[in-house]
Amino acid sequence: MKKIVSVILAIIIFCSFGCLTGFAADEAISAFSVGTVEDKEHGAQLCVEWYEGTDAMYLFVPESINLAEANVYFEADGDVYADGVKITSGSSADFLAGKSEVTVSRGNVEYLVKIILISDVSTVFIETESGSLDYVHADKENKENGEITIIGADGNVECDGELEYIKGRGNSTWGLDKKPYNIKLEDKENLFGMGKSKKWSLLANYSDASLLRNSLAFTAAENAGMAYTPKFEPVDVYINGEYMGAYLLTTRVEVDKTRVNIDNLEDLNEDANPDVEDIEALPRRGVYGSYSGYFEGTKKWIEIPNDPEDITGGYVLELELPGRYADEVSGFVTLNSQPVIFKSPEFASENETVYIASYYQLFEDAVYGNKGIDAIGEYCNIDSLVDAYVFNEWVANHDAGLTSTYLYKPVNDTLYVGPVWDFDRAFGNCDVIRFGIDYNQPSQWTVYKSLLRNNVIMGDPEVKQIPTFFNLLSKNSDFIALCEQKWISTYKNAFTAAVEYITTDYAATIESSAVANAIRWNAYGTTDIGAIKAEYTKDVKTVAGFADAKTTFINTNIGTVATYETEDRGFFGGLVDKISILAGDLIEKAILFLGLENVI
Repeated sequence: MKKIVSVILAIIIFCSFGCLTGFAADEAISAFSVGTVEDKEHGAQLCVEWYEGTDAMYLFVPESINLAEANVYFEADGDVYADGVKITSGSSADFLAGKSEVTVSRGNVEYLVKIILISDVSTVFIETESGSLDYVHADKENKENGEITIIGADGNVECDGELEYIKGRGNSTWGLDKKPYNIKLEDKENLFGMGKSKKWSLLANYSDASLLRNSLAFTAAENAGMAYTPKFEPVDVYINGEYMGAYLLTTRVEVDKTRVNIDNLEDLNEDANPDVEDIEALPRRGVYGSYSGYFEGTKKWIEIPNDPEDITGGYVLELELPGRYADEVSGFVTLNSQPVIFKSPEFASENETVYIASYYQLFEDAVYGNKGIDAIGEYCNIDSLVDAYVFNEWVANHDAGLTSTYLYKPVNDTLYVGPVWDFDRAFGNCDVIRFGIDYNQPSQWTVYKSLLRNNVIMGDPEVKQIPTFFNLLSKNSDFIALCEQKWISTYKNAFTAAVEYITTDYAATIESSAVANAIRWNAYGTTDIGAIKAEYTKDVKTVAGFADAKTTFINTNIGTVATYETEDRGFFGGLVDKISILAGDLIEKAILFLGLENVI
């Protein structure tokens, strides 16, 4: 797809902001950008638009754009000046080199332009086909193709070509101002040595001004040898010339030789059904609807004609909240009210769904029946359970065992818990009190007290208070003994080394990116670079302090079998709970009996 200067400038004009309200139209500068705009067949244009901040126009310039060699582009009728010197569109931008700000003017209209240089971090340039993100932002599932160029911090081009799509991702994070995205490349690329794949994620880390928590969690898990831990690269992202902020480019939780290396049941389904043009378009069966995640023992699947020869493996599952379950294609709800969705195969057959739901139920029955470690190990790898429990305790993950908790099952093997995922609100960055736990206090256990959400249609969402499998395992002395052994042999040193690296070398590397991100998204309520650096330093110390304090707490208390009392809600509170549960269960049974579960 050819890109020419006139097209780029038209896009920039179309996307220009409303900072000029009240100025004379014939004196306004419609758009202003710097970079290299080339007529090339593939790849995004390396051009950066100015951005309207609260106190000035900002040019967030990555190291991949050398101002001394770049050009300046703008649209304006009449002469334009930079610090009193006339400039022309398409001419050299070297007048910006070495400066922190310039005044750009046209007639009586002046713009203070502040130049923020970003160094030591890789850069992702994306151009959507439409030239905007309106369609992508309208719905998380909307996809748009385009072009992409990725340049490493060392200046090497990692990727330069077609983008099959960019789309939204995340649950609660998708509703935030700074959006996370999933991208799919036209061809598999081994970006930054993270293994070949077409599919990648761009994590926004909007809730984490330090930009460290996901990186710290992934590094700690990798150090501890936890299987298939996501790999990552800090990047600055520009879409259609607009600086979107600092992101984390990561591998995704998917079945692939360089990701979760198990049989790809999704591909095997396609191979077993060569006459089916689009499996996604096949009829959906089972229990669907807005409240499907509340119906215990139910399943939903795709009516796929033929199954592969072996359906014992190739599954990646995710524990999910009841309210989110309805949005997924395939899944099941256990008898203890845990909704489970398919990440792979996303479109599962009836036999596959019945098989893995029954297998997972045997694991759940072993845990909830207190049958002991050996019995549990028949259905789920104990080492992976130990890894997941201790790791989630250390990071103080409020979602552990509830959502963003993955399991996978290879062919003719047990379930495994993992890979780890989603920690921007961990390490003392949690704004919710759940199950009476303050997750921002490192000197306490957290995951051990976690409870499933209520599975009834009415009542308090935490009324039923069914414990998660992590909760129950924390009371098992044999399991805790294994946790203690591995803490001493592996976790303590692995986690400590991760904290040291991420909060020193890594934090220093991404500091300029963090400063630019803080200005772009008003992370600290100021654009003063000195003040931002001071606040960022505090954030880094907060992350390190929490992680170190949690390490000390676990080191002192590991080996203790959890005991705690549930909240006493009193006679009337307990009565309301019982009525809510009973009424909800009756409603659930009536809906299933009447066959209305797919229409509500």
